[in-house]
Amino acid sequence: MAFSSRYLFKKKEAKAIVHAHSPHATAVSAHGKSIPAFHYMIALAGGDDIKCSEYATFGTSELSINILKALKDRKACLMSNHGQLTFGVNLKQAFELAEEVENICHQYVITLKIGKPKILSYPDMQKILEKIKHYKKA
Repeated sequence: MAFSSRYLFKKKEAKAIVHAHSPHATAVSAHGKSIPAFHYMIALAGGDDIKCSEYATFGTSELSINILKALKDRKACLMSNHGQLTFGVNLKQAFELAEEVENICHQYVITLKIGKPKILSYPDMQKILEKIKHYKKA
């Protein structure tokens, strides 16, 4: 694993972790930017964006700490110049979220080809975050 999972022990809901170098998530992470709420499905990651951690060398405590910062109030993040990380209460949930993050990243790349996307408002995302609690329970 490219990070130290012992740092995720504070996240009691992190029973399973998926780390991937999926093509679109890795491409977006190479820009070191978070993905804004251009689509409501961002909420599956737990917040109104998908944060990108600061870069650190793989396998280091520094990377683990950076990931935890990006995961604050989230279940998924991008890892700068690296890929993505998701977690869940079981492997199925963590893997399905990783698939969603890859799909969101793919959609974001396509969206950026057209121009700057419309970003959903904070109030809209708060409504969505409340509704998403009951969406696709594993």
